[in-house]
Amino acid sequence: MFTSITNRSKFGATYEWAVLSTLPMNGDKTRHGLRATEVNKALGMPKEARTTVTLLLKRMASEGMVERYEYTVGKQRFITYKRVMPLRKRERIARMIWG
Repeated sequence: MFTSITNRSKFGATYEWAVLSTLPMNGDKTRHGLRATEVNKALGMPKEARTTVTLLLKRMASEGMVERYEYTVGKQRFITYKRVMPLRKRERIARMIWG
């Protein structure tokens, strides 16, 4: 049996917003998108959580929340993601304050 003080239904939405806050905006042409491993590193997640982030980003791409870009360099295939939705107001204010 799993016991926790965290409300699981609320944690899912918080995790999605945390992932979205790490991704650059789609309109920003100066920054490239982030791969799932880079999102993990930005959130301080362990390497084992890469599958969870990948599945979440795929779902968000199918729902239209993020844009998925696939490209190849040599023989390597890269998949990066950019955010379509703007950040919430309080996250914009926090970025202005803390950089």
